[in-house]
Amino acid sequence: MSTNRRDFLRKVTAGAAGVAVGGAAMGMSAKSYSRIIGANDRLGVAIFGLGRRLGAYYQPIGRKESNVELMYLCDVMKSQRERAAKKFSKYIDYKPKLENDFRNIIADPKVDAIFNATPDHWHTPGAILAMKGGKHVYVEKPCSHNLNESELIVAAQEKYNKVVQMGNQQRSSGHTMEIIKEIHNGIIGTPYKALAFYTNKRGEVPVQKKVPVREGLD
Repeated sequence: MSTNRRDFLRKVTAGAAGVAVGGAAMGMSAKSYSRIIGANDRLGVAIFGLGRRLGAYYQPIGRKESNVELMYLCDVMKSQRERAAKKFSKYIDYKPKLENDFRNIIADPKVDAIFNATPDHWHTPGAILAMKGGKHVYVEKPCSHNLNESELIVAAQEKYNKVVQMGNQQRSSGHTMEIIKEIHNGIIGTPYKALAFYTNKRGEVPVQKKVPVREGLD
């Protein structure tokens, strides 16, 4: 019989009551028991790149209903890995592995999906390598460094048949979709001109200069 772990879980839901009784009889702790229930359906995930976007992952991964296990935190900077582990300790009750080489994570068959939050020029290469290694991918925007890479990442998705999503939170937010719907329905009449502007608190991009390699950077 050919099946996968998610299909299998749905087919044996009736056995959950027996597991619950067995767990209590064996004197399992609540923590241990909670890790078993739903384990066959739990997604093993990893995060590549532990910089500015990391804060977006704390609560979603920590939620019990998300049913994911954070298996790896990956970054080429030792201090970034340690900082991420400390931050996540407030949201999860286990310790993910700290890794500096994402290729080791791609080679781990227990990892189902990766969150690619690396610098922009690694978005497409990292996503393609992950798909080739059998992983689903969530990639932060922009999904590519240029238009050619955009075509490559689409071709890879089709070739490896994996789920790929680019992070574009504003367009998927409820209030934004509602505003767009109302505009399409004519709430402001027929638009004839649009002005767009963008402001933020980011500082200027500094002029690059040669510096010693930072301690802990691979």
